Amino acid sequence: MATNIDKLDLILDTITDGILVVDSQGIVLYNNQAAETLLGRGPILGQALAIPVHTDQNTYQDINLIRPTGLAWAEMRSAQLDWDGKPGYVIGLRDITDRKMAEMALQTREALFHTLSKFAPVGIFRTDPQGRCEYVNERWCEITGLSATQAQGDGWMQALYPEDRDKVVAEWHKTVQFQQSFSLQYRFQNPNGNLHWVVGQAEAERVGDNALLGYVGTLTDISDLKLNEQRLQEAAAVFESAKEGVMVTDANCRIIMINRAFVDITGYEESESIGNNPAMLRSGRHDADFYSEMWFTIQVTGHWQGEIWNRRKSGEIYPELLSISAVKNENGSINHYVGVFSDISKLRNSEIELEFLVNHDPLTKLPNRRLLISRLQHSLEKAERNHNLLAVLMLDLDRFKDINDNFGHLAGDQILQQAAERLKLRLRGADTVSRLGGDEFTVLLEDINQPEAAARVATQIIEEFRAPWRLSDGIELHISVSIGIALYPLHGNTPEELMQQADIAMYKAKNEGRNRFKYFSEELTRMARERMELEVRLRQAIDKGELQVYFQPQINIADGCIVGAEALIRWHTDSGEVIPPIRFIPVAEESGLISIIGAWVLKETCLLGKRWQKAGLPDLRLAVNVSPNQFIYGDIFETVAEILAETGFPAHYLELEITESTLMKRESQAIEILTQLHLLGIHLAIDDFGTGYSSLAYLKLFPVDVLKIDKSFIDDIPESRDDMEIAATIIAMAKTLRMNVLAEGVETAMQLAFLKEQRCDLYQGYFTSQPLPVGDFEQFLATYRPHVHS
Repeated sequence: MATNIDKLDLILDTITDGILVVDSQGIVLYNNQAAETLLGRGPILGQALAIPVHTDQNTYQDINLIRPTGLAWAEMRSAQLDWDGKPGYVIGLRDITDRKMAEMALQTREALFHTLSKFAPVGIFRTDPQGRCEYVNERWCEITGLSATQAQGDGWMQALYPEDRDKVVAEWHKTVQFQQSFSLQYRFQNPNGNLHWVVGQAEAERVGDNALLGYVGTLTDISDLKLNEQRLQEAAAVFESAKEGVMVTDANCRIIMINRAFVDITGYEESESIGNNPAMLRSGRHDADFYSEMWFTIQVTGHWQGEIWNRRKSGEIYPELLSISAVKNENGSINHYVGVFSDISKLRNSEIELEFLVNHDPLTKLPNRRLLISRLQHSLEKAERNHNLLAVLMLDLDRFKDINDNFGHLAGDQILQQAAERLKLRLRGADTVSRLGGDEFTVLLEDINQPEAAARVATQIIEEFRAPWRLSDGIELHISVSIGIALYPLHGNTPEELMQQADIAMYKAKNEGRNRFKYFSEELTRMARERMELEVRLRQAIDKGELQVYFQPQINIADGCIVGAEALIRWHTDSGEVIPPIRFIPVAEESGLISIIGAWVLKETCLLGKRWQKAGLPDLRLAVNVSPNQFIYGDIFETVAEILAETGFPAHYLELEITESTLMKRESQAIEILTQLHLLGIHLAIDDFGTGYSSLAYLKLFPVDVLKIDKSFIDDIPESRDDMEIAATIIAMAKTLRMNVLAEGVETAMQLAFLKEQRCDLYQGYFTSQPLPVGDFEQFLATYRPHVHS
């Protein structure tokens, strides 16, 4: 049966507090199981424990315990007692380690909180569970302008900006009521009136059992941020409303931002611009050096400003004033470029319009006297350098005053405008048409070949003005024009002199009956009219069949055989007059008739050549002269190819003669044309060689078969030593280039002997035969017998 002692042991082992009995030396006389668990040791009976024991009854104290698992705390109560007749102590131990750890953690947290709040860059506050302020740090006081005492309870609300107070108080009460987070932007107003924008945030503070201790929050001053925000908004408003286009790029020149004006000016929307390079705007008017210099300036100085031509999305090219600035970061490296530009096309157009008005007649839009004088002075300087002729034509509408008097000045203005249009359509682009005032017009003709060229233009203008004139109300008028002509350098060397002489000549034309032209010189007027008359007769001669082809035989010097003939044109009028080529060929060249005449001669020659071949006559190479106009301005290749195809004359029996000066005028173009002709099988000859450049460097570029020595170098052989040396040099040059040489104008046996000595290949001239009409040439071929001259 259990004793009371056994029952007591059982009871003591069931409680959680440790129970010990120790003697006066601290040796354990009794312990329960909880004591061993609390001390982390066992068994401890009979062992000495270093536990401080108070003799006072019912004394409590906290003691530290060192257990194998670490430091622990216990609450100890001790009392004296007799144990088996000996003095001792009964000790009660309660484990308070968790409480002590919680107290220490709270103290640490409190210390950390106060340390952080003291040095924190933001305002910190703490409230009780009812949301009343208990603590604020110094930064909070700096932001709000309140002291820590003034902030206690609900005092902090008095510093709220009046316009924000109701909103903030309502949100704070909502936070406390529902124990939720607080986050809001609002303003505090300091006693000195300064406003501070803040972001207030707070969270509920709870302990381990989720009990609410209050709220802890922060106050962040965002006044600078708000100011920057405002400035950015203002800048964005300016950015978007600016009339200048703005684009911002990164360091790699990729567009990252544009404004509305950029879109309006360039036509490129934001989606088409962002990510692209501003090079998409380039017009193509500036070369690589321009952009290299621009970017060099930006890299060195950080800025560039100037005028530039760019291209809109539509393709239109326009001028703009552009400013580019480099933006650097704190390290001094460029991280952005900002370009600001304005469309100055309207300004440029205004400048152009103003300049136009200063230099042009507002009614007809023609150059006025000021611009005419400037251009005339420039043309005179150019003509002096190049030794060219130029002409000034002074025009005056006949009886123009009658139009103003009978139909009004509006009708007169219409006639002047129509006259301006007729003149512009009739003249070359290089010529200048101007209106001096009233019904007077002036025409400047640059770089004319002959004095008669001015008369031809004057005649064309007179013919143009003979056409009926129609007013806007349907009235038809007939107006003529009188023209005076002055030439440089024959009639003057200055603009003023030439215009004065042309004016005098114009009044002479009026006095002689109007509707005509007059030169300042009577002799030139007579010559020009004769030349114009000759042109009219030449046009009729083509239709009337007055032109004929003559042939002059070409002889092989080595064996005396006829190997070819040159086709030459002659003019025999119906009245029996023979007009020499020296008179009518220049007229044909200037009037443009030479192309028609040249094509006719070529076709007639090929037809005759084909006829002679069918008749069984010896095969001859027939040479035809090609005029400069035919060669340079006409399609000579197409013309020759068509005639050969139409007549059936073999190409290798056709030889085309082109003058040396003609080839030099269009060197690269000449090479291309000659090559095409050569590929057809046609022989090519340079006529009048020696009168032009006579350069070996030029000759070797041309696919030429024959050099023809000009007659002027043959005439004085053997009397002229110089001519003999020139002829010998030309022959040697041709042999070097593997060309044949033909001498023109051979008239004596001594000339022919010299040429044979120099190994010249061919000749033609009166020594054998003059140019002959077709019938005589055919008879000559039939009776000719070769003879070799020693």
